[in-house]
Parts: sequence; C-alpha cells; structure tokens
Amino acid sequence: MKLSAKDQEAIVSLLTRIYMDILAIEEEYQLFVGDGDFRPRIEYFHDAVRAFTSGDDSAEGNARLAVELLAYDLSCLRYIQEMPLSPFKPHGGIMSPRTDIMTAGPGVLAPPKRPGRDTRQRLCDLYEHYAVLYAALLKPFADKDFHARLEDLNQDVQDLSALAHQMEALADGKGSIEAITAAIQHLEDGDLRQALLAFLQQQKHKHKDNVKKLVTFLKQQVKGKDGQIASIESAHMNYSLNQLGIFENSKDMLKKMAMQGTNLVGKFVEASLAETRREIGR
Repeated sequence: MKLSAKDQEAIVSLLTRIYMDILAIEEEYQLFVGDGDFRPRIEYFHDAVRAFTSGDDSAEGNARLAVELLAYDLSCLRYIQEMPLSPFKPHGGIMSPRTDIMTAGPGVLAPPKRPGRDTRQRLCDLYEHYAVLYAALLKPFADKDFHARLEDLNQDVQDLSALAHQMEALADGKGSIEAITAAIQHLEDGDLRQALLAFLQQQKHKHKDNVKKLVTFLKQQVKGKDGQIASIESAHMNYSLNQLGIFENSKDMLKKMAMQGTNLVGKFVEASLAETRREIGR
C-alpha cells in the first residue's frame, strides 16, 4: 500500500504519540537501552523513524535504515513486549556514566523505582502498538536496501567471476590482455580496478604463478561477496518473519483500532503484511 503524503504523516504522527507515552514511562523508571547507551529504550527505535522522516540520503542516514538494523529492531521490539523491564542489548545492565568516586552513606544508593503491574502492562501495550506500525512503515526501506545491495553484490560477483575466468584462460595460454582489461574496467571497486591495471602495466601477468595467485585472490573476493549476500538475505527474511510474528500478536489490537475508526492503520498494516506473505511464499 503506497501511502499518500497525508496518510504517511498520519502514521508517523501516531507513532510519535506512542513514542512520547513510552518515553515518559522509561524516563521515570530509568529503562535504558543498555550496553553504554543511557537513553530510554524507545529513543533507539525512534532514531529510524527520524531517519525516515528526515529524507537523509547520507551514508549515516541510509545506514540506520539498513535491513540488518531494521530486522534487529523488530526482534528487540518483540523481546521488550515479553520482557518489558529489560535492556535489549547484550550486557546491557544499567551503569553510571560518571567515573568520579562517590562517598557511601545513608540514602546514597537509592533503589530504582519499579513499575507496578499496571504500568508494565501499559508499557507492553504501547510497544505492541509501536511495533506493528514501525514494522509496516519501515518495510519499504528494508526492501529497498535489500534489493539495491543485493543487485550491487550480484553484479560484483558476476564481474569478479568473469575476470577470474579470463585470468585462468590467460594462465592456460588462451586468454587475451584486451579481454582482461575490458573485464577489469567493469569492476565497481576503484581501488581494486587500479591495482589490477597496475598488475598488467607492470607485466606481472607474464608469470604464471602471479596469475594463479591473482585468480585465488579473485575467488576469495567472490566468496566474501557471497557471504555478504547470504547475510543480507537472512536479515531480510528475519524482518519478514518478525513482522508476521508482531502482527499475529496484535490482531486484537488492530480490530479494536478499526472499531474506533482508525481504518487507515488496519489497511496499511494489512497491505504491508500481504506483501510480506507474497515474498515469503516465493
């Protein structure tokens, strides 16, 4: 479902209202991200919403909307619904950011406030609302990052494999420098391209051992790219599975929202899930 600018603004506005409600609770009870990040947990997730609304095309902005991070976000959002008082990063216990020595005495180590049962349930409900909208809103960015990077990596694999094939032919006395030069020019990596052109200019290709070593190097590069492809594919699948899991736990919530007249949310989430199911079924 492609949102109009007005509908997109409405979804982001709803997410922001939920964010503010969660923020108030997490600040009061010091529920932090963990692992050295002393912000309320919701700030970490809302960084991605901020990147989404900013239209930031910088490397940093794009990185926050990478499929690996977004898939991790969904797994953390599901975890928080099950463990509403826990940090979600490894070794994420709360530690003081200060390093100066404190004098012990009565009242210095005040016990942290602990939310009651009603507050914990409220926090779970808020995160449930937030997660289902977050997953649907950012799915197009997870998909975009996945497809763009996969296309680039597959092209790199194709170009590197073609060059390795040409080099193997050269080692067997069948290749041509012209074909190899053309294959090198197709490589996307500028540093590698220059290094390989220097390899030819320095006549290193005339020694069979040098060529064999280069072929081994190129095949290692292909293997590394294949590993990156597998990692990205796994992250994209994890995003889809986590989104479906979030939806399954939120059906009652979505029905309630529809009864309250919030039809845009239900239609938006359903359309996003339909796309996810189609992708998994391929």
